[in-house]
Amino acid sequence: MSTSAFTGFVLLSEAKFDIDKFLKDLKEDWNITLNLGKENKEKDMLVGDIDGIMVAAALMPAPIPNNEAVESAKTNYKWKDAVKVAEEHKAHIIVSLLEESNLVDGAKLYTKIISALTKQENCTGINVLGTVLNPDMYRDFTKYYEENNMFPVENMIFIGLYSSEDEKINAYTYGMEGFGKKEMEIIGSSQNPEDIYYFLQGVADYVITSDVILQDGETIGFSAEQKIPISQSKGIAVNGATLKLGYWKKILKKFEKKYCLNKKSMVY
Repeated sequence: MSTSAFTGFVLLSEAKFDIDKFLKDLKEDWNITLNLGKENKEKDMLVGDIDGIMVAAALMPAPIPNNEAVESAKTNYKWKDAVKVAEEHKAHIIVSLLEESNLVDGAKLYTKIISALTKQENCTGINVLGTVLNPDMYRDFTKYYEENNMFPVENMIFIGLYSSEDEKINAYTYGMEGFGKKEMEIIGSSQNPEDIYYFLQGVADYVITSDVILQDGETIGFSAEQKIPISQSKGIAVNGATLKLGYWKKILKKFEKKYCLNKKSMVY
């Protein structure tokens, strides 16, 4: 079982970590108590336990090495300040969840912990999923998914979009591997970028929450007539082999109706 899905970096404008505020926000906002031993809380780091899941958070008094945050921020087409925030961060908090027995439940807990960390006064962004996210939006989505008892797909799976020279739209997921699934791509679609976004996000949500393993040569469909072809080949936008999904607009409508896709996620 991979734990890579549950490691993230909170970008900071100064090297300060108010641990007491973090613990207070975690309790007040999410009713979560992080159980700490006396030896597990220091000035700039803590290690604790939440129902058998180990949580570790530590202040790193320097920017993320190798300009990684800046390069990641360039992929976020939805937040115009992402690159600026990444360039200007002075320190970061690294947070990890370990020993989670259920990846879906672990994701829900992880997003709440990150959301509590975003309330640090010096938090400016979140470096996860190969991108940099807006902390206010991240927290809003965590609340939305919690209130609706949904998997926090917006906060756990990044949907990248880019155009090709022929002006067709391409899309990819980033984060599926953390759940033991292959990343997915849509290549050369003529459909609306927003429709492509929600379609791919919806498939990702379905695959993770239903624990589905999509295979090369299969189809995925939501009625006897509707079948989306699946092929596996070398990734174009992401490393390794990815699943390429055929895409038809008429399929999206029934998919939206069945899985109630959250259309607030494109608004930043």
